[in-house]
Amino acid sequence: MKNNKLIVLPALFIHLLLNGCATVTQGTQQAISFKLEPPTTLCEVSRVGDGKLGRVSASSNTIYVGKDKDDIIVTCNAPGYEQSTTKVVSGATGAGVTGVLLDFGITDMITGAMYRYPEEVTIALSPLKAAVQSQSE
Repeated sequence: MKNNKLIVLPALFIHLLLNGCATVTQGTQQAISFKLEPPTTLCEVSRVGDGKLGRVSASSNTIYVGKDKDDIIVTCNAPGYEQSTTKVVSGATGAGVTGVLLDFGITDMITGAMYRYPEEVTIALSPLKAAVQSQSE
């Protein structure tokens, strides 16, 4: 009986220590930086269920977001350019997958820490067709 306690107690301690691994090691928020072309681009950043998260531009190109399983939608506009909508896809992290193996990932799923967005996103708008035709004439 004493031998079982010697095995169970350390195993329980390690399990509790690693519970929520991604939450502890990687946090629940992250920064996403945008490279935008042309420099006059202004983008609205939103997520289904959360609504508007903020705006980014060439001069203020970083936004801090809570990690989540849901993708982020970025809608960009600039004078003389076509509107662009880009989906920033969330993916599972290694620490999040490890958490799933240890405790079914409950802590990391609830906090969003098991997910991560790309750290940098490039968006280049296309000139309006009318603007392209008038420049070529």
